[in-house]
Order: sequence, then C-alpha cells, then structure tokens
Amino acid sequence: MAYIEEKVNCVLWLAELKSTTAVRRKFASHYKREAPHRNLINNWMKKFKETGSILDKPRSGRRRASEETVAEIERAFEQNPQKSVRRVSAELNIPKTTVHRILTVKLHKYAYKVTTIQMLQEEDYYARLDFCQVMKSKIENSSDLLDKLTFSDTATFHISGIVNRHNCRIWGTEKPQEVWQHETDSPKVNVWCAIRKACIIGPFFFEESAVSGESYLAMLQNFFIPELQRLHLLNSTIFQHDGPPCYHTLPVQQFLDDTFPDQWIGRGGPLDWPPQSPDLSPLDFFLWGYVKTVVYASKPCSLDDLKARITNAILSVTEQQLMKVFTKFENRLEQCIAQDGGYIEF
Repeated sequence: MAYIEEKVNCVLWLAELKSTTAVRRKFASHYKREAPHRNLINNWMKKFKETGSILDKPRSGRRRASEETVAEIERAFEQNPQKSVRRVSAELNIPKTTVHRILTVKLHKYAYKVTTIQMLQEEDYYARLDFCQVMKSKIENSSDLLDKLTFSDTATFHISGIVNRHNCRIWGTEKPQEVWQHETDSPKVNVWCAIRKACIIGPFFFEESAVSGESYLAMLQNFFIPELQRLHLLNSTIFQHDGPPCYHTLPVQQFLDDTFPDQWIGRGGPLDWPPQSPDLSPLDFFLWGYVKTVVYASKPCSLDDLKARITNAILSVTEQQLMKVFTKFENRLEQCIAQDGGYIEF
C-alpha cells in the first residue's frame, strides 16, 4: 500500500512541478530514501494519463512482477550493489530470471566489470605519453609496422577461477570506481602468449610455479623463436615484452638485442615499454579477458582440463578479432595522447 501511495504522490508532484528532477528531490526529502528513477516516474504519469489509474491491469500469459517486488529488488541492490542475481533470488524467493529482468528493464541497472589498475606516478604519465607519441609516429611512417608488432605477456590461471576479475560484476546505473583484491594460492598454471595482427603464437605453459629469468629465456629460445621461424616471421617481427624483473635480466636483454636488433620494445630496449600500461597491451585489454571468460564458463576439474580450455579458447580467436584489436590499439594510442598519458578505460 505504501508503494502505491508513493506512486500517487510522484504523479501529483510531477503534474505540479513539471520536472522529474524536482519530483525526485521532493521524494527523497519526504521519504528519506533514494527516489525512483525518472523513467519510472514518467511511465507512471503516462499510464495515469492513458488509463486514469496508476494500477496495473490484470494480464494474461506470464505473470507480471508487482511494484512491491520491484521495490524489494531495488532495495536489495541499494543495500549491497555487489550482490549476485543468484543470491538476491534466493533471499527474496524470486526466480533468477525475474530478478535479472527487473534489474535491466525496470530499474535500468547494468553489471559492470571490476577493473584492477595500478596507480600512475607523475613520471609514468610522461613515459606513457612519450611512448604513444613515438609509436603513433612510427605507424604513420611505416605502412607495415602494425603487421610486424608482436605483443607478449604471461598470465596466471587458477583452477578456482578466483583470480578471474572478468567474472566480477557490480550492479548499478553508473560504472563504479572499485578495485578488488583476489587470492592467488589455488592450483594454477602460468601461460605465455604472443599476439600479432594476423595470428597468436602460443600458448606456452611454464612448468615452474614461478617464472624465472632462466625459464623465460629458455622459452624464448626453444619455443618462441622456432615458432617464428616455422611461420617465416623471424625477420618481420618487432617484439614487445613486459613483466616482472626476471624478464629483464642481462642474458634476456642480450638475447633480444642479438635476435631482434633495434626491433624490440621493453625495459632497456631500443624503445622502452611504459610502466603501468596494461591498457595499451592487446593481451591485457583483449586476450586474457576473452580467454578467462571462455575458460571459466564452468569450473575446470584439473590442471590438464584448465590447460586444454586455455588452448581451445586461444585457438577460437579469429583473424577478424585480431584486426579489430590492433585497430583498437591505434585508437588507444590516440586516447592516451589526448589524456596526457592518463589511463584508458578498459
């Protein structure tokens, strides 16, 4: 009954004030809680004008959710925006499909991904801006540079899926600025990949639980270079790598200098890769998210199952997707320049 009274008052206030913004302010002041969305208020007024009533007419077919049900679901997510649809469904004894429909159709809320980023220091802005300007100039002056660029990275996949931040959602009408920490102690595999405009090289699974400079160098020598030779790409590769300090040992740098003279990007290389820049790497802004979403559609049952899923997910990436990814890389260079080296939204 109380909810019907609120709807009636909203319609009366809208007729008087001629502004949904003013109505929402008056509602919040009168009822001491957040006002309904302006679309709801407009819909109530439209229904009143058309039918002379704010009450829903009985309908045949699927039963329509009552306004009280909508209010219950709205309050549940206001109290905790991080709740899952499944949890609210169980708490309120409402079908999961109904909860999801009300969230999106009635309440206009969406599930936003939680993005984990590192804080940029002042010098990082300059490094990112300088890299983007140099790279943009190189691309403009070389028609085939994008075809040669080969980005690489290592990611950790856990059987539990806990580290998969791509499955985290926060329900709301605006994108939240929120960072979640995650556990890293469940069984895992370390996976390396390289991505080009025309193909993906990998995956390569490290046997060690922690990748060392020696194992990284051995991977480059015994896996990556033979793959480039097999694909006839060794002499047409500009190699980018990033990662922990063990990737930047003197033996690794010497090997890259010898193998890709003046043609590699990374710490100590001919062109420095800017620190704290996952938003510029195609593996971070595309590949790992895509692969993790596919891999964790259901829980892997073993490390072998996890490896098979990762391999199949990578094999499913199409050339059309890769071309779009490299177009997005170019766009991100421009966005970063426009933001004076600031982060680009994932």
